[in-house]
Amino acid sequence: MGFVKVFLLMVGILSSLAHAKENYEFVESGITSFMQEQNVPAISVAVIKNGELKFAKAYGTLNRETNALVTTTSLFQIGSQSKVITSMLALALVEEGQLKLDDNIDDLLPGLFSSIDKTTLRKITLDTLLSHRSGLPNYPDNLTRVDGDPLEGGYTESQLLEAFKSTTLDFEPTSKFAYSNFNYAVIGYILSTTTGKSYEKLVEEYLPNNLGVSGFYARLPSAMQSAMVTPYRKDDRNIATKPWDMGLLAPHGGLYSSTSSLSKLMLQQMAMYQRFTENEEISPLISTQASYATGLYEGLNYGYGMFEATPELGLYPQTVLWHGGDLDGYGCEYIFSPGSQTGIVLLTSSGGREFVLLGRTLMQKLLAEEESNTSESATARE
Repeated sequence: MGFVKVFLLMVGILSSLAHAKENYEFVESGITSFMQEQNVPAISVAVIKNGELKFAKAYGTLNRETNALVTTTSLFQIGSQSKVITSMLALALVEEGQLKLDDNIDDLLPGLFSSIDKTTLRKITLDTLLSHRSGLPNYPDNLTRVDGDPLEGGYTESQLLEAFKSTTLDFEPTSKFAYSNFNYAVIGYILSTTTGKSYEKLVEEYLPNNLGVSGFYARLPSAMQSAMVTPYRKDDRNIATKPWDMGLLAPHGGLYSSTSSLSKLMLQQMAMYQRFTENEEISPLISTQASYATGLYEGLNYGYGMFEATPELGLYPQTVLWHGGDLDGYGCEYIFSPGSQTGIVLLTSSGGREFVLLGRTLMQKLLAEEESNTSESATARE
């Protein structure tokens, strides 16, 4: 190799390293500026590039009353990111043969949905529940909560069974996509009736033992309370609120986790997607083993527990999977590209639309840096 080629190669390598450093500085400055502008008390972040954890840091304090610092193992409620976990549990039971994707809820939960005729009820399958095409409403009709306040007192089995009896459909099953939290509460109940174990036990025992996914909790034991970050209202970030006590609604939005655990999950998903791409190996961690157009925007699809954005949507230059959650206090963003093995996890103690946009902006920048580095490395090798 001639001197000029060696020189150009070294320039390419140094340039890539410089971009990487600048990239993480961008993440850091973006977060600190956002916290100052939005008066956000805490954010925790993890960045993955090329299938490796490259950057992880936490900012702020556990609450506004103390100086105890947030860490990447501090616990936040993750809201609808819980659906990713619930879908994995369901797909694991499918893989084991305990459930099938075309099982219908008339067979799975016989006699419970008495307000829906049997012919229609049999069209509501595990597949349609996972992909938000069941026709069930967003919430059960006996759930009451003032917007901005936490859900307290739990949601009991008797309340859920009462809701099942009176539930009517918003549309014919499979005819359209409509995001429904109730879908995942129903899935959670199906998981429990199928296995004879509570959703809490499935998350804390079955999930790590059978899927190797750990660090998720449906209810925090007292010994872990000190690691929990205090949530603050998104309409007034100086006012502390409470975690949501969701009871049997937890499968759609009540789990706790940390950026440390979520980034490990993302790495596991990336590894399985690589195997899926190479030899079509199916795993419960493959959220898009089926993917349906939402009909909301071209290029926006939903699989089992995760959204899929193709380049046609215009958000990202490559296909990206994401979910996240918001609980009028806590916020979570979980975004990754299976192709480039790039992703970001963000948790906050005071979420809202602005936090969602922060996650989107940081991911766009990460992918732009990735494409720039790839282009420069290719040029240096010529």
